[in-house]
Amino acid sequence: MKRNWTYSVIIIITAVLLLGLNKLSEVQDMNRAMKDMETTVRRMEAGEEKFFITVSGYDIALWPKDGKYYAFLPSACKQAGIEAEIPDGIDLSSVVFLYSENIPAVFIDTESGTAEQINSDKKVKEPGYISVLEADGHTSFTFPLTYIKGRGNTSYTEFEKKPYQIKLKDAAPFLGMHSARKWIFISNSADPTLLRNALSRNLADHLGLAQAKEGVFVDLYLNGEYAGNYYVTEKIEVKNSRLNITDLEKATKAANDNEDLNLYETAWTDTTKARQIPEEPDDITGGYLIERDFNDRFIKEVEEHGSYFITHASECFILRSPEYATANQIAYIDEYVQSVENAILSPEGIDETTGAYYTDLIDIDSFVRKYLLEEVTANYDGGVASSFFYKDIDAISSKLYAGPVWDYDVTWGNAPAYLGHISTSPDRLTRLAAHRDSSCWFSALYVKPEFYAELTDCYLNEISGYLPELANQVLPQLAETTAASAAMDRARWEEEYRLHEDIADREEELAFLSDYILRRKEFLDKAWIQGIPVHQITLYTENTLYDTLYVFDGERLPVLPETDFEHAGHSHWITSDGTIPDTNAPIYENISLHAVLDYHDT
Repeated sequence: MKRNWTYSVIIIITAVLLLGLNKLSEVQDMNRAMKDMETTVRRMEAGEEKFFITVSGYDIALWPKDGKYYAFLPSACKQAGIEAEIPDGIDLSSVVFLYSENIPAVFIDTESGTAEQINSDKKVKEPGYISVLEADGHTSFTFPLTYIKGRGNTSYTEFEKKPYQIKLKDAAPFLGMHSARKWIFISNSADPTLLRNALSRNLADHLGLAQAKEGVFVDLYLNGEYAGNYYVTEKIEVKNSRLNITDLEKATKAANDNEDLNLYETAWTDTTKARQIPEEPDDITGGYLIERDFNDRFIKEVEEHGSYFITHASECFILRSPEYATANQIAYIDEYVQSVENAILSPEGIDETTGAYYTDLIDIDSFVRKYLLEEVTANYDGGVASSFFYKDIDAISSKLYAGPVWDYDVTWGNAPAYLGHISTSPDRLTRLAAHRDSSCWFSALYVKPEFYAELTDCYLNEISGYLPELANQVLPQLAETTAASAAMDRARWEEEYRLHEDIADREEELAFLSDYILRRKEFLDKAWIQGIPVHQITLYTENTLYDTLYVFDGERLPVLPETDFEHAGHSHWITSDGTIPDTNAPIYENISLHAVLDYHDT
């Protein structure tokens, strides 16, 4: 009887909701009402004891902290004057009200009514509903979700504030972006400013790189609980409104009666993984979207990859589209990329097996611009992971392109504690070879005459003059737009900020970021406009790469860092031949230094 009574009440509530939501379309009315009904049923059956306040029909949980309750309120409360409905029994003196500004609020309610499952296992997918409450107080979007799931690698495993991917039931325009089904919610947990991804994508868009359109900052509420400030972007995928190349996966499914390609048996070799798919499309020269990953993670997740290939130089590439490729498709793209690699790594720039010159095999413009984006932003992961390339059918282009762009939280001098020692100096010219898992491609391209000439020309004409605008206009505008939301994010995730040593206030972090951009310009202007040679000082500890420093021709050694290990203290640095370096001697070549450690007694 109690359950029947519950559903009778729900039906009445639903009817009232349907009559009152005049601003929404008929479909959105039904979606919103169904969402509200299911949410209420879940909470009543689960007997939740959390306190909720209501804003424009959306329930928002009060978050307990230090004997207080925090109400994280969307922009509409302040900008549209919408008042929160506070239920009886709540002592207002115990509530801290925080208000966002300028950005929309996204409300996602999952089927289970909790985010525990998607936050503990990124393979878990939950259906639900999603709505957008704009800063001006109107609901602009209500839609059913096929799923929400966790995503990412380190950003998922190292932080309590998780990144997510959603898939709508049908393609739809979302947050002012082009119509699609899949969207990414970037948590920016590793970046105390929350802005480095947006700032880097702004530069990428300025350079015209694929899928570089800027995203949208939002306040995210999961099952009524404030999850923090998020940056919503397109998912990297082959679609007309995204990476607009030939959809080989779609063509392969059509050739096989639209069957699920994952159902076919796996075809393995020592360096490739494909599927035993019987039928091929007429043209398998494209399109391919591939992602380079570093060896350790690639091997750890090898069973999860739908299709992949490994080159002779041990460059590991995962096929993102088609995810499940035929043996012939893998053979084709493997052979093509191998030819690219052969030519890039050849001193003469020629693949000896085919006689092809590297500029005939790659789109040098996209490679130059992608390299510059990684180098200028000092991306720790540049050329290491989240490094994408694509190729269309030969009838459109027979070349390999660099892009789309992705993952720029550890850039512009950001050194999260979980990564250990990373230099925060803007005086760097890594050629994307400073990471122990770096690709060998870009450092080889850097010394190619055509590549270097285009690189310096692009930097001079398109980047150097834009960096002050990035620091003095784009960054302050982003900072102002997100200021109130960032304050809420810091309050909600204060322990995580502290855990990862992000304890400086946001103004300090923003001042560092602005200064970094301008000092980065100063250094790179000397290297690429004035043409002063740069020498690399490589630091090793226990025969492992520790860091790289950079000096201009004729300069002296910079101040060398002291290593920081639990098992050993730092003594001094020595050269490869065992001598202590002369700190007053000018440097005219690359050098390597090794740390001498004082080991603690065990």
